[in-house]
Amino acid sequence: MANTVKRTVKRQVRRTAKANPAAVVALIVALAIGVVVGYLACAALTKNDGFALKGEKEIVFTLGDGDGSVTLAEPGCVLTALGRDASGSVRVETDLEKTDGGYAVPTDAPGVYHIVYRPAHFLFSKYSLVRTVTVNAAEGGDE
Repeated sequence: MANTVKRTVKRQVRRTAKANPAAVVALIVALAIGVVVGYLACAALTKNDGFALKGEKEIVFTLGDGDGSVTLAEPGCVLTALGRDASGSVRVETDLEKTDGGYAVPTDAPGVYHIVYRPAHFLFSKYSLVRTVTVNAAEGGDE
């Protein structure tokens, strides 16, 4: 019975469309206007959105700085989604030890450390930013 009703409705829609081409044109115009308005609304909502690191992308320390450990005051990142600050939804992943002032960077041996920022907001969930912290050996005086 449901199939019979569907067929009857489809027939009536086809007859109406054939009988009144202006209705079809009006439908197409309304659809086009809806698409344009939707695009403009999305563009306005996301105009100032972005995901960026604060401060430098790469930070370098020299072997032996701070008597074996330096506290890195991590500047963090900025996430703006749909015109609002969503920085609180960013997860930070790193092997560095968290301290009150930021992260403890061991300078007793050369190494490279990464601080990875992963937003949980659906607009930026596929992106991540990486800050690289490098501990270099002290340069020799042979110049």
